[in-house]
Amino acid sequence: MRLFCKALFVVTAIGLIGLFAAPTSAAELKAEGTEPGISIVIQDLKRDESNSVTLRFQLINESGKFFHPGCKWREASNRACEEVGGVHLIDNANKKKYLVVRDSTGKCVCSVVQQVKAGARSNLWAKFAAPPANVEKVTVVVPDFQPIDGVPITQ
Repeated sequence: MRLFCKALFVVTAIGLIGLFAAPTSAAELKAEGTEPGISIVIQDLKRDESNSVTLRFQLINESGKFFHPGCKWREASNRACEEVGGVHLIDNANKKKYLVVRDSTGKCVCSVVQQVKAGARSNLWAKFAAPPANVEKVTVVVPDFQPIDGVPITQ
């Protein structure tokens, strides 16, 4: 009985450590923008069967006023301002940069960002070619935000 109680204690302690550790890793997936009160949070970076990864993230506006990134998030000056095509991934281990996938017409395979009201959030996404299977983490770069290192690639 005493051995059972000790085992139960250890299992409970491990579970509690997992609960308290989870918010810390979520906090690491947030970046502040150059404009006060504007931040992004990475929701996930998921690998799929078509050899691509999809980044899902939220734009959070706690600035007290409307926010729109304008043309800052586009990849090049000849691209639509609403695209989040300038977002990219960096595979530090292989020294490679991954740009957002584009369709046959040159349009990014990504969401468009609209004006975000004060106190609101906007769900955004972008698709990239997948890094090699042995790459487990990358850096996510969104223009005008701090880079977010160590973003895990999930299945």
